[in-house]
Parts: sequence; C-alpha cells; structure tokens
Amino acid sequence: MSKLIQLRQRIKAIETIKKITHAMRLIAMSSHSQLKNSQPIITSYTHELESIFNQLRMHAPDWNHSVLQPNTKKTHKIALIIVGSQKGLCGSFNNHLFKMVHKTIADLERQEVDIIPVGQKAIDFAGQLSTKHIKQSYKKFSIRLISDIADEIASSLFNASPAYKSVFIVSNRFKNFFTQFPKTTQLIPEQNNVATGREQDNDLIWDQNAGQSLNELAFSYITARIQLLLFDSLLSEHAARFVSMDGATRNANGILESTKLEYNKLRQAKITKELTELTGSL
Repeated sequence: MSKLIQLRQRIKAIETIKKITHAMRLIAMSSHSQLKNSQPIITSYTHELESIFNQLRMHAPDWNHSVLQPNTKKTHKIALIIVGSQKGLCGSFNNHLFKMVHKTIADLERQEVDIIPVGQKAIDFAGQLSTKHIKQSYKKFSIRLISDIADEIASSLFNASPAYKSVFIVSNRFKNFFTQFPKTTQLIPEQNNVATGREQDNDLIWDQNAGQSLNELAFSYITARIQLLLFDSLLSEHAARFVSMDGATRNANGILESTKLEYNKLRQAKITKELTELTGSL
C-alpha cells in the first residue's frame, strides 16, 4: 500500500501546483489586458511628443543641449538602465535580457558604467556585476509606478555631474503576445532625427524660438521615452508569464492524467490480487 499512498500524495501535490499555475495564468492575462488598453494612450503621447521635438529640431539645426548632446571630451561616464521583471515565473524573459546586458557591457569595456536596475530580478542580476557601480535601483515595478520611476531616472540623468557621455536602456520589447525580444536602446546622445513629411506639414507657430522650446521639452522628451520603454517591458513581462504559466498548467494536466492512470492500475491490481487470494482460499 506504500506506493499507493505515495501516488495519492503526488496527485494532491500536482493538483495544488495546477491550481497555482492556473491562478497565475489568469492574473497575468488580466494584468496584460489592462496594460493593453492603456497602450494606445501612452504610445500616442510619446510619438506626438517625439514628432513635436523633431519638428523643432528642424527649425533649430544648431541647437545643443549639455545632457542630450554631451561633450564627449569632458566626460567618459556611461549609464546603463536594466529593466527586468518584478517577479519570476516568466520563462526565458530575464535570461535573454541578461545575455543582452552582458553583450552590451562587453561592448562598453574599459569605460566607467553606472547601472540603474529596475525590477527585483534586474537588481539581483546587477548585484553580480561587481565591477560596475549601481547608482540607484527600483525594487517595486508596476504600472502605477512607471511614471514616477521614469521621472526619477530622467532627473538623475539631467542632474548628473559631469553629464553622461551616453545612456543605454536594455529592456524587453513587445512584438506580439507570444513573442518578446530584448533590445538595447540608446537614449543619449539624442539622435537628430529628420522630421517626416507629416511633421513638416503640421508646422506650428511658437511664442518662443525653437531653441528655447527645445530646452523646455528636453526633460519631458527623455522622460516619455523612458516611460514607454518601461511600459513595453511590463507588457512583455505579463505576456511572457501567461505563456509560461499556461505551459506549466498544460504540463500539470498531462502529468496528473498519467499519474492517476498509474494509480488506478496499481489499485485495480491490488484489488484483483486480493480477490484472487480470497476465492482461492474458498
């Protein structure tokens, strides 16, 4: 009977795991759906701000900013923002991201790098990079905190002395529900993008000259870009967690069925043996 007891305990354990993975799957889907509804708003805001910024750049080709276009002869510091997940159980979401971080750091070898990890998993990973300096970290990472985190990171970049030579963000990008991929995005120095035809057609009249307007928009521009990348990473995290938990639930179903089948076979064999012995004694 000992094996029957072991199988019964195993069945209960698998059923418990299945309930947990199923619940996490539902939570991940609910969180992803809420974020998906907010995606057009934050994407539209960022793209419109970038459009205005690029349009102003077209009218101020000689505009220069101490943070967005730093003097590379005076500074050699580099900032690397790593956006990981708040929790685990999201498949290869973090593994692929950290491989990209290693590749990015290898390209920046022999340069002073300040690390800014966002999310508990990114903090744990950054702690292993003993040769790099962790400037600040954000353990809690959720949709409610994205705006505050983006604002604090942008403030840190603008108040850095000396200014950073370049700033990179390594984060996961959302392609579709089943596909997320890590990517390194360069924030600083800001690229002088040429305004598109649509941006040129929607020319605006400003009270201030283009240079003054760019100086006032610079902080909002960088903050919006950081916020969009944080949002994209969080959206990817919930999608990756749903896929991972859905696979775990399916695997639990398969193991549960095979274990129950084995249990029933063994139980039936025990019953048949006892009946045979009972009829044989008669």
